[in-house]
Amino acid sequence: MSFGRGDPDAPSGTRPVDSPSRDQPTRMDWMDMLRGLAVLLVVLLHAAGIPRMNDAGVELWSQVHQLLEPFRMPLLMFLSGLLLPRSLAKPAMVYVRGKLSGIAWPLALWLVVFGVFIYWNGPGDPQYWLTGDYLWFLMALLICYALAMGLKLSLGLTTGPWRVRNASPAPLTIGAALMALTMVALLHVGSPDQLLISRTLYYGTFFFLGSACVPAMARWVRAPSWAAVPVCLGAVFCAYLSLSDPALRSGTIASAAVACAGIAAVLWCAPRVPTSAITTFLSWLGRNSIVVYLTHFPVIILTFRATQELHLDPMATVATCTVLGGAVTVLLVRLRPWTPWLYSFPRPRVTRRPQQPMRVSEGADKVVG
Repeated sequence: MSFGRGDPDAPSGTRPVDSPSRDQPTRMDWMDMLRGLAVLLVVLLHAAGIPRMNDAGVELWSQVHQLLEPFRMPLLMFLSGLLLPRSLAKPAMVYVRGKLSGIAWPLALWLVVFGVFIYWNGPGDPQYWLTGDYLWFLMALLICYALAMGLKLSLGLTTGPWRVRNASPAPLTIGAALMALTMVALLHVGSPDQLLISRTLYYGTFFFLGSACVPAMARWVRAPSWAAVPVCLGAVFCAYLSLSDPALRSGTIASAAVACAGIAAVLWCAPRVPTSAITTFLSWLGRNSIVVYLTHFPVIILTFRATQELHLDPMATVATCTVLGGAVTVLLVRLRPWTPWLYSFPRPRVTRRPQQPMRVSEGADKVVG
């Protein structure tokens, strides 16, 4: 998940960064819209999934989300990977500080908040801390960013710990492609039992694949219809097949291929969507996706518990979780300017002292000296 306002490849709340160099990918307007769409689908998934896991779901609504399952989280990871070269072009300390402030801090904070106040088994359950529960995505993303820095160092793209030596995208593109292949191979051969490891290997594949695809992005979004339409139709057909075959949804080489087709289709279609109130809203959500992701799950959990007390039927339960859960989440996004410390590490305010008027003699001394 790419987060952020000033830094498009870092979590929201971080400071604006320097402009990218000519060789680095720039932010495309429709990427915010896609990120907002993906994170909105995550909200809708949990609004339907939490009641379903408690025998209060609606089967038709669940099938709709099964259609989207192969593409939703891979798309979020892919979009983060698209901006990885820009992120790695920064000095390493800026890179590390940004990830600690914008990912590690809200991850740790919300792990504690959710574990203490909402999680059924409480913070004493070790499995909670090992898997992250609904926060697993931020854990996997943080691991991927750490691996990316290791890749940069191993490729010799630095002259020291703080500066970039080579801005050429070729070594990083090749390295990212090899990293993606390695992760999906390890998942297929090793089949790790630990949930966070298996998720990181699978979804991390799309993170590094996104980075590897940066040089081809501009060409693909301009591809003719005769090349892109078959990919779109193939993705729709595979999504339909996934309803009866879980292996096409997640965690396998077959599902990864389906996800790649869907991502390619969405990336081709997105720039062709005309601007409207809906796309503007989705872009706004995309720019604040860290807030949506962190807050929506606790809100929906609490909403569902309230519906259980009211003894609502399944349809009313899902509708309430969807509408009320979504509305409260949007409200929390609106309140973000007043609660920035919930989503990024609080930075101390720097108060600048008013400059003393310089005397003419002092200015002359400085110019001459």
